[in-house]
Amino acid sequence: MSEVAPARRPSICLNMIVRNEAHVVHETLDSVAPFITTWVIVDTGSDDGTQDKIRNHMAALGIPGELHERPWRNFGHNRSEAIALAMGHADYIWVMDADDLLVGQPDFSDLTADVYQLHYGPDVSYWRRQVFRDGLPWRYIGVLHEYADCDRPFEEVRLEGDYYIESRRLGGRNLDPQKYLRDAEVLLAEVQRHPDDARSTFYLAQSYYDYGDFANARKWYARRAEMAGFDEESYYAMARLADSMSRLGEPWPEVQDAYLKAWEYRPWRAEPLYAIARCYRLDERYQLGYLFADRAAQMPLPEQDVLFVGAEVYTWRALDEKAVCASWIGKHGEAVELCRRILDRDDVSEEDRQRIMGNRDCSAPLIYDAATAYPDAAAHSRAAGPLDSEVTATLVVGPDRAAAQRTLNSLLNCCTDIERVGRVVAIDIGLSADDKAALGDLYPFLEFLSYPNGVRPEGIRAEIGGRFWLYLGMGWQFFTDDDYIKRLTSVLVAEPDVYQVGINYGDADKLTGAIAPRDTLRRNANTGHYVLSDAAAVGPAMFDCTRWDGGQTGLRTASLDEVLCVLHA
Repeated sequence: MSEVAPARRPSICLNMIVRNEAHVVHETLDSVAPFITTWVIVDTGSDDGTQDKIRNHMAALGIPGELHERPWRNFGHNRSEAIALAMGHADYIWVMDADDLLVGQPDFSDLTADVYQLHYGPDVSYWRRQVFRDGLPWRYIGVLHEYADCDRPFEEVRLEGDYYIESRRLGGRNLDPQKYLRDAEVLLAEVQRHPDDARSTFYLAQSYYDYGDFANARKWYARRAEMAGFDEESYYAMARLADSMSRLGEPWPEVQDAYLKAWEYRPWRAEPLYAIARCYRLDERYQLGYLFADRAAQMPLPEQDVLFVGAEVYTWRALDEKAVCASWIGKHGEAVELCRRILDRDDVSEEDRQRIMGNRDCSAPLIYDAATAYPDAAAHSRAAGPLDSEVTATLVVGPDRAAAQRTLNSLLNCCTDIERVGRVVAIDIGLSADDKAALGDLYPFLEFLSYPNGVRPEGIRAEIGGRFWLYLGMGWQFFTDDDYIKRLTSVLVAEPDVYQVGINYGDADKLTGAIAPRDTLRRNANTGHYVLSDAAAVGPAMFDCTRWDGGQTGLRTASLDEVLCVLHA
């Protein structure tokens, strides 16, 4: 039987129009270089050496291509001219802006459609036609904010995958502080020539808004909202009309009504409800802020929408508004949980992470009492585990019986996978007989071992018969729910050179408002965020007893990325 030859990967020609992009174009070229076979770039009047920059950079990358020079007319004309020049060079033509950046790995190996929309992000998500089959009569329409079209029927597909294009707005045109005003002037002339041009009307309003002329933005968004055309443009015009009214200080009932009309027009879009929640929160009307933020936070990202989707609203910003409002209306447990959900994400900025951790720590002390309430059913449903239990937990107990109860109660209440703990051992360094009996009645699963005051973990190590040891020290209490056992043991499984994982970031003994910086974070299966360290924790921690026998070790330590338990004063 003859072997079937592997399918040939489609060839791709990069196509751009450029002008004065010498300071940034190499970054764009580097980002797309692994995916292209050739290039056709048109310069429209650079005087900063962009032409030689492109020629030399592509020569160094070993990618052949052509640079043409043409006079500038407008975006529609010049892009149409550029794509025509690219015809015949490859199977597909990939149009890019000279300051955009490809992030991630798109899969171009199986292209079959006539045109592919590429995903732009990450903060504001939208899709644009960018990859075109060679041989069809593609052209661009519009003097500004142009769009691609074809006079023949064509098949259009989204190129899904783990990538996005970042529209950085760093190119030569964006260096002009009057860019948006100049754009508005061009588009106003176009609208005056073609008053029924809905797209030009929309981008005229956009240009005024981006320039900060909210009065004119309001006027033209209102005009666009009344026109027929692309329904997502109509929705966005309505939402931005409300934004413009808010910026102009118009009466709140009218602003809110404008936001609600936008939401009513496209009720799967959360951004108008999020905007209302934010306004109520800023006005210190937290019950109403919570109401609207809660509704916005329930909406999934509208995958079918292509225009200016505020992705962060759906992934975490609505939750952030809800958390802040929750804290102000006494829902502190919910506020802490919401903050922690956001902090567990990998796409939240460092500044926002630190702010949200500060918010979390404002509410945390107000849930200590709930976390340490006695859980009668949980305490009496457990049985003592065998000596060789895979996970053993120990706490040090002394004359302060109440401290021991806070530790045990908070462990039972907050450790959502407590069933994985086989043995729970009280290291008795001075309990009275009455206190010992009382603890035994309250926690029938508890095992007692007597040790002298001042005993350290290495002195207890020999009592641990299984692999994992949760050392809880003395006087600590948890305050928030988590799968602590799964997370801590998973870090040890994922990191063979680590013998101990501290529960608190920085081995803190109280709330600090601090969280591990993003650039130090690690994550593996079931671990959540954690960081590596070279300092052993003295507070609560999980040990891998197959790697530590109580003596010196050359292995490292780790900790989770936030403070999750506190030492009771």
